[in-house]
Amino acid sequence: MHPGVNVYGLLYFDPENDRHVNMSGGQKTIDIYLLCAANCTRLLRDLGVSFTLITNNKALLAERLPSLCISDLEIREYQFTLPVPAGVPFFSAHFKLELCNAFASGDYGEYVALIDLDTLPLQSLPASEHFAAYDISDQIFPRFGRDVVVRDLEALAGRPLPDGRWYGGEFVMGSADQFGALAEFINQCWPRYIENIGGVHHLGDEMVLSAALNLYSEKQRVIDYGASGQIARWWSSRTFNKQATFKNVMNAALLHLPADKPFLAALARYGTDKRSILDAYAKHVRNKLLLRSFIPGYGLFGRLSKRFRPRLS
Repeated sequence: MHPGVNVYGLLYFDPENDRHVNMSGGQKTIDIYLLCAANCTRLLRDLGVSFTLITNNKALLAERLPSLCISDLEIREYQFTLPVPAGVPFFSAHFKLELCNAFASGDYGEYVALIDLDTLPLQSLPASEHFAAYDISDQIFPRFGRDVVVRDLEALAGRPLPDGRWYGGEFVMGSADQFGALAEFINQCWPRYIENIGGVHHLGDEMVLSAALNLYSEKQRVIDYGASGQIARWWSSRTFNKQATFKNVMNAALLHLPADKPFLAALARYGTDKRSILDAYAKHVRNKLLLRSFIPGYGLFGRLSKRFRPRLS
């Protein structure tokens, strides 16, 4: 991140909807996410950028910090009002959509980025005069089919999308005015999302964000930071698309590792040593793949062989 940006992450916690994707049972989800947020603070500070965690319950998070040895995490409370249906997948992540409205006010800075907590900010990201996002269509189309994905995006957009694209929810960046323009489209798409919630191929903030960004891009430019290798999402589990090797994405400025939150939560001992962090992660993945090769259904020739196995190099 360049020094002029204000970077935020979201940790919305509702005990009635405490189901988190890519998280093993029995883990304290608040602690895992707080430790990941501490990583973001530490790594971004090393790049000369501040990080703030936005939550719906500051007191709840603050009381957990001493036991986690976290003393420098800035937390800001926001009164969320978005009527997210209870029990919907990615319940908490939906509230990132509401933050686009908040960022439009300018109260969070004139230039803002929102990142997921299970990301590693490893290098500075360049500024852009246009709204910046992460196009992951090549990761989503192979799983669901382009026709299905675009059909559902058009249902939310309310009109045809000649070049429908899918955007990841782990990163957006822009000016307050740009977030304001995007928020208008999000507000338009939200009622259609609720209306079609039983029929679309995916439920979550990315569904609405992608539809809104497609509408936004009809009049204003969206810069894809994934195309230039600035941002990468990498799975240490099997995928429906053939993803790049870890060696090819490890130099990304912002590295999203959604399948490895507990590992990320244990990174404090490496401080800001990027090489040590990446080496430790490679070792973690190597051990993980070795273990899974012995589990029925996950072997090289098991039932899941139609999915692509992640490769380190």
